[in-house]
Amino acid sequence: MENQTKTHEPLKHSDSAVIKTMEMYQTIITRMAANSAACKQWCIPLVTAILVFAVKEKTYSLIWLTLIPVLICYFLDAYYLMLENRFRAGFNQAAAKIVQQTFSPSDLFNLSPAGCKHQLLVKAFTSPATWPVYSGLLALLLLAYNLAGCN
Repeated sequence: MENQTKTHEPLKHSDSAVIKTMEMYQTIITRMAANSAACKQWCIPLVTAILVFAVKEKTYSLIWLTLIPVLICYFLDAYYLMLENRFRAGFNQAAAKIVQQTFSPSDLFNLSPAGCKHQLLVKAFTSPATWPVYSGLLALLLLAYNLAGCN
């Protein structure tokens, strides 16, 4: 029996499966961006509620409790931003293959994140989309603690 290797023709950019693959990438990227935004949307009111409760009950040591949601949300936010950037890199790689006409059937629905995980995580932690929000919340925590007279 003769060993035959199948060579696949590259897929065209107008192929419905190629379009669907790229749409799936966009959906993942949108979901990661929404998750990142949700971290901020949950963190700010949660921190505010804890601070209001601490001031109302005059239990100023509870102010430090706000560190927990701030740190958890900061880490989650950076994680989702890192994933978003990795899937965006995967999308860009797939788009480059389509332009170069090297996008093959084996590339279909292979939605892999690309890029260096650790490098993109550091980038996410230092991104203007994350650190100003959470450093602002930490500054608010310190200000509340000092205004409460707990020096």
